[in-house]
Amino acid sequence: MMKILLVDSDAVVRCGLKSVLQPLSDVTICGESSNGISGIRQSHELKPDVVISEFRLPGADGAILTRRILKVHPEQKVLIFDCVESRSDIKRLLLAGIEGLVSKADPLSELVNALDAFENNRTYFTTAIENAMISEFLQPLPASEGPHSPRLTLRELEVAQLLAEGKVTKEIATMLGTTTSTAATHRTNVMRKLGAHNLAQMTLKAISEGIIDVPRFTLAPTVIVGGKTQSAAGENVAKAAA
Repeated sequence: MMKILLVDSDAVVRCGLKSVLQPLSDVTICGESSNGISGIRQSHELKPDVVISEFRLPGADGAILTRRILKVHPEQKVLIFDCVESRSDIKRLLLAGIEGLVSKADPLSELVNALDAFENNRTYFTTAIENAMISEFLQPLPASEGPHSPRLTLRELEVAQLLAEGKVTKEIATMLGTTTSTAATHRTNVMRKLGAHNLAQMTLKAISEGIIDVPRFTLAPTVIVGGKTQSAAGENVAKAAA
């Protein structure tokens, strides 16, 4: 019996996932969570075989969640269920160790296919995702990504993304499961490698060099730049839940 933990900020999506997965005879839903930090904690407590997670989670995104889960439970598999298209996000997820990625715009039957692949010790990426990955990684690198481009570690990439999204050092430490001093050291290294003297300069350089994705939130706390909208993804799971 495959134990599955669901992690998604939208209750409707979680309901849709359960409606698809619960009828399967060899699958059981052992828990669900609405944010990254809780998802990480439940993965430790419930010890699922597979974590199906949204990428754009509050608290800790899918890449951070994957990295922290696999650090403690390398036997667990993480399947990202979300629309992920940017080069930097795909790179972070792959480096973090995800076993599969299914878009919310895909038919929900793709989730069943992914679980079948996991059962046979194979990774699973839907055709649309595979094509996007191939297209992105075969594109000629811009001049800024040449041999003289600053090389950030995976942890520094995570810190750079979170800084650009307006997180302060203490918040970053909590999200990454590390100490404030360690997070501060990563911040210093990011600023030094990018030759930035302030946060705004760091963000602009990191985005222009393709090191991080465009921040999903502005630094103004009341203005949301990249908030979620109802799309084909929401429609798919809503129909399944109905």
